[in-house]
Amino acid sequence: MAKDKTRPKKQRWYHLVAQAYKVTAPHDKLLLPGILVIAIGATGIGVLVGILIGGIAAMIYASLFGVMTALLGAMFYLTRRFERNAYLRMEGQTGASLAVAQAIRSGWKFEENPVTMDPRGKAVVFQGVGRGGIVLLAEGGAAAHKPATQAQKRIEKLVPGVPVTIIYVGRGEGEVPLTGLTKAIRRTPKALKRTDRGTVEARLRAIGATRPPLPKGIDPVRARPDRKGMRGR
Repeated sequence: MAKDKTRPKKQRWYHLVAQAYKVTAPHDKLLLPGILVIAIGATGIGVLVGILIGGIAAMIYASLFGVMTALLGAMFYLTRRFERNAYLRMEGQTGASLAVAQAIRSGWKFEENPVTMDPRGKAVVFQGVGRGGIVLLAEGGAAAHKPATQAQKRIEKLVPGVPVTIIYVGRGEGEVPLTGLTKAIRRTPKALKRTDRGTVEARLRAIGATRPPLPKGIDPVRARPDRKGMRGR
């Protein structure tokens, strides 16, 4: 049987690590120093513990443990700096909150299209359903308050009993930055069982036609940041 040459080659984990470093390093001066401090520090502590215990076996095992701890610590640090840098570059772009929310692996599902926008297109509201009920992600500062509140009231009437939480995304007062958005979504009090989420999603899809039309000439879906580009190609 002939191999499918069109299928993309699966990347190894170390390729992804190298890719994340290449994408982040030019924008983060603390990345390399932080990795070196963690790697040298953890390895040095392992060696020191082995010397204090005494014996060749203890030194070998303690050193190996130190090296493994250094690798794990450095990878964790790289991952956090990569995410932070990606979020900072996404800030201010329409749909950045959706890109972050859709990266939540389990418990939540966010719709690709916005539920509403303000008439001038300066604010956009996205909708998600999960263990915390329904969450509305509102972008656009003060301009997002009116459309977000209107969407909240409309949804509360259509799916009574399901809590609808608005999260205003940004750097202003009362807003949540992208770096803290995932935590804010997960902190919403548990309100829906897994079996109920599908029912709520189906009802929201069924009443989708009741949503107010989006302004002509504005496509927030196309305006969203390139998530693949943020991860590196």
